[in-house]
Amino acid sequence: MFLKEKKHILILPSWYSNSLNPLSGIFFKEQAEALAKQNNIKVGCIAINESSPRNIFHSKNINFEYSHSDINGVNTINILYPIPNRFKKLRQIVRMQVFKILFKKYISTYGKPDIVHLHSFLYGHLAIWIKENFGINYIVTEHSSGFARKIYNKQDLAYAKNVFLNSSYNIAVSHQFAILLEQIFHLKFNYLPNSIDTDYFNKAEIKTKNDFKFINIAFLDPIKNQKLLIESFSQAFKHEQNVKLVIVGDGKQYDNLDNLIKKLKLENQVSLYGRASRDEAKELLRESDAFVLSSTYETFGVVVIEAMSCGLPVVSTRCGGPESVIVNDSLGLLVQNDSKRELAFGMKKIYQTQYNHDAIRRYIIDNFSSNAISQKLIAIYSALCSK
Repeated sequence: MFLKEKKHILILPSWYSNSLNPLSGIFFKEQAEALAKQNNIKVGCIAINESSPRNIFHSKNINFEYSHSDINGVNTINILYPIPNRFKKLRQIVRMQVFKILFKKYISTYGKPDIVHLHSFLYGHLAIWIKENFGINYIVTEHSSGFARKIYNKQDLAYAKNVFLNSSYNIAVSHQFAILLEQIFHLKFNYLPNSIDTDYFNKAEIKTKNDFKFINIAFLDPIKNQKLLIESFSQAFKHEQNVKLVIVGDGKQYDNLDNLIKKLKLENQVSLYGRASRDEAKELLRESDAFVLSSTYETFGVVVIEAMSCGLPVVSTRCGGPESVIVNDSLGLLVQNDSKRELAFGMKKIYQTQYNHDAIRRYIIDNFSSNAISQKLIAIYSALCSK
């Protein structure tokens, strides 16, 4: 899909990569950079990052940050400032005033965008302000698992509905998530998944080691359910010392999981790697044989397609997002959510099955690569611009 005339897309994320948290919103950043590589499209981004004064104080070197630059073809204005979490109304007022300054700076430098692409409803009041004052339509890609976890109150849901009502096109990142949002808001949501850089997440050479290694990459949080994962692994492989499990990530469950590993006497088979950089995570995937996801809910689960891009089969709970990815048995297995017996069975079956790793990777390239998703987004932008 090619745009007949060069169009200008402004990305408006509700969180974004910054020096305090470089991996925050990394998928938004990479999608913007992938779009910028396409023909007849100009891409910009205004990112407003807020953090509690305590977090910024603990970082020692950061208290306020502002940058204005071309990053891999994306004209980017990125700001980070401290503001207390508990004052929601104050945060919105400050955010709006900051955004008005940044948007006027942006259009004076780069010109008016043709379309605004909002990522998550949280900063929707900024997109609505642009629409009302400049006549520029916006679309929304929703990512927040908060809808499934029911963490939003009536006021939050009313705000979200107004954002979606004013949007020209609403996107959800999985089929199940689209159904959930349609049930909540009684509005149309279109499925379009997240994308990844499949050149970066590439397949390792053929492994010659005897061990079989499962890997899980996620925050150590109850919703990721690594407790279930460790118990299921114990049930399936306690007496097979050649089978290993590496859990990558950090979080409040670290000590509890470490104690569970010791209690089950799995120290020689299960390891907690801790926090990993992106490069480390990629290499850990390439060294592994299969990926396992034990979450109770995922809006999408980008780490699943990262693993599959490296050629790994996946066993995952039916938790919302992976059902849109693991569509047949040649790619992996979906098992009942929150079931030790089912997850143990699924891991055992993955271990015993021969998979075509090149075919798994090809499926991800065809359906979830940056280029594949960019083409679908451009088709959406083109249709909206022609109205």
